[in-house]
Amino acid sequence: MNETSDFVIFLGRFHPLVVHLPIGFIILAAIMEGLSYFKKRQFDGLDKAIAITIFSGAIGAVLSVAIGFMLSKQGGYNDQTLFWHQWLGIVVGVLSFVGWTVKTERLKLGFLSSKVILIVLIILISITGHLGGNLTHGSDYLTAYAPGFIKKAFGNSTSEVALEIPSKPDSIQVYKHLIQPVLNAKCVSCHGESKSSGNLLLNTQEGILEGGDDGHAITAGKPLESGLFKRATLPQSSKKFMPPKGDPLTYSELKLIEWWIKEGASFEDAITAYDIPEDVKQLLLRDFDIDTKPKPYFDTIEVPQLSEETLLELEQAGWMVSFLSDGHRMMDAGFRAGDLSTDTFETLLKAKEQITWLDLSGNPVEDTMLKTVGQLTNLTRLNLSNSEITDAGIPNLKALVHLEVLNLYGTDISDESLKTIESLSGLKRLYLWQTQVTTEGVKALKEQLPDVEVIGIPENSASDI
Repeated sequence: MNETSDFVIFLGRFHPLVVHLPIGFIILAAIMEGLSYFKKRQFDGLDKAIAITIFSGAIGAVLSVAIGFMLSKQGGYNDQTLFWHQWLGIVVGVLSFVGWTVKTERLKLGFLSSKVILIVLIILISITGHLGGNLTHGSDYLTAYAPGFIKKAFGNSTSEVALEIPSKPDSIQVYKHLIQPVLNAKCVSCHGESKSSGNLLLNTQEGILEGGDDGHAITAGKPLESGLFKRATLPQSSKKFMPPKGDPLTYSELKLIEWWIKEGASFEDAITAYDIPEDVKQLLLRDFDIDTKPKPYFDTIEVPQLSEETLLELEQAGWMVSFLSDGHRMMDAGFRAGDLSTDTFETLLKAKEQITWLDLSGNPVEDTMLKTVGQLTNLTRLNLSNSEITDAGIPNLKALVHLEVLNLYGTDISDESLKTIESLSGLKRLYLWQTQVTTEGVKALKEQLPDVEVIGIPENSASDI
């Protein structure tokens, strides 16, 4: 940029100061015109003052247009908004001169009085001023802090939706729910549709990827080479510091942007797709109430509340049931006393969605009874220790894909059962004390489920399995 264009833009930056002169003069002229019309006796003789004020407004409007034109040379403004702002400013100047000539009777238009002209001028400067605000502060500057019903009336309620963070971590998209709201709040007023300083748009993915006059806003994997992060972390005294006005980005916002860029700056990935460092985890929990710790399966699903009648029926059949915690709908069940039969097991199906822990230890459970157990698809813990089951019953558990803990201590199962257990992909812990399972069988299982913890093979060392 040469010295001449620099000086032009320097002069143009006086536009916000000069533009208020014609506004003030025109409003003052309108007030005096109104007083002389409605209070003729008290305010008679204001015609000359009104004419001078309108003329001053006209001169101010012309000066504002000229200086505004200089300011537009720095670029970064929405073309359509700028077009209408400039031409309406010109119309205000021309119409002000017309109003002055009519008021001084240099021009006589029977159908047009100075009063009508001033009313039109008030409307025009309101529209022109609003468009100027859009250019400078963004299209939502007027409604950003307005009550919800006003935002909705003006079609500006989307920002509230964008800030709404889903309750489930796997539904939280890092860019959409954490990064984009920061950019909208701190950056888009200068880098959006109405104004794009440096030809950089930060209100769309395409704009972010395209960058601006100074190069790429984002360099995936390299925060320190990303213009967006670099300029937001400069000293506030720097000319290139962003944002140049308003609140700077907070430590939390900068940390999130840095982490997002470092992880590849994906616009689609959910937060669960990342290996989140501990400091970012703490930040997410503190500032956004997002707990990124893996939750057990039963905490991630929603099931209907079990009725009191069903709970009573289960208890009458000999089952002892309890909710995992107050307000939780998932249940822990165990056999308390009575005749444990196939019919007794069938009553469990009345709570097949709610039962997630089932303790059958020490009971005469037969292989055929496991057909019912295999239908409790939300089961995560199953204790069959010291029961009468054999290899014939284990295949009935194949559908329990969410099973995490399986206790087979003191049963007659062998390596044959491990072939079925291999299909339980969610299994984390397996108890095999006093069973017929061999070292070879456990090694084969570990090849399929390397993360499963096998407990209770006395003849093997930890290194063997």
